[in-house]
Amino acid sequence: MKGRKLPPLNALKAFEAVARNRSFSLAAEELCVTHSAVSHQIKQLEEWLEKKLFIRHSSTISLTRDAEDLFRLCTHFFNGLEKCVFELTNKAAEVEIVIGASHSFMANWLIPRLEKLEIIYPNIHVKLMTCNDLKLLEKEKIDIFINSLNLGQTLPESLEKYMLFPDNMGPICNGKTYDLNTVNDILNYPLLHTHSNKNAWHIWLDRSGLNSIPKSSERYFDSLNLMIEAAVSGLGIAIAPQILVEKEILNGRVIAPFGFIYCDYNFYAITRRNSSHSEVMNIVNWLKSEVKD
Repeated sequence: MKGRKLPPLNALKAFEAVARNRSFSLAAEELCVTHSAVSHQIKQLEEWLEKKLFIRHSSTISLTRDAEDLFRLCTHFFNGLEKCVFELTNKAAEVEIVIGASHSFMANWLIPRLEKLEIIYPNIHVKLMTCNDLKLLEKEKIDIFINSLNLGQTLPESLEKYMLFPDNMGPICNGKTYDLNTVNDILNYPLLHTHSNKNAWHIWLDRSGLNSIPKSSERYFDSLNLMIEAAVSGLGIAIAPQILVEKEILNGRVIAPFGFIYCDYNFYAITRRNSSHSEVMNIVNWLKSEVKD
């Protein structure tokens, strides 16, 4: 492979210093070398170029026309190199933070906001992991776990939780399919569940003064998104967290005929206590600020 045809780089460095200072002595002082060493480098460069670069006067030096052209080029590229090296040496090291949460939370709330996080914290590389297992946080497989917890639920002492928003729940359905005038009318139709939160309907119905679910009219889905699509298709009435279906309601794909109520559950960002990464708390604080917005 043919290499680059460049003059000795140390000679170019000496030339740029002499041309900028208009002095061999000042250039030698700047480069921490002797006057004769600078003279040797300039002579080497002139021989390589086969051109005279400096005109020596009694007390000063001036640049030849060719040297002026070379000096402008050296200044441009040395400035660019200096800037690049400064940015590289002062750039904060990239830190990877793994956030674990359910697929529905990722898709409906977190992912649409990720670009904002990346702009605010460009040195943090966020990796998303779909999970519902708190033990992954204890095993240090993830750094932040976002999940809905009951008010009375306790955590291991090694973990810390930070409230994000209340997990208000309510029925959603295709507005063109069902005629719902009162809460009691819900029991006339198939009720849709997710396997990850089988008690959601029981909790909501109990809070609404109802406590029976016809067993023959229940349907279960592996994820919230599948349950939502089933509700959109008119397969039944789903129960869902308000924060995760707001987009579907705004788009008119579903309606929330009786609104949403608080059922003693909140979404939390859960971390290991005294985490070694300050970036973890940066993300937690960002999550809290996004809730306020």
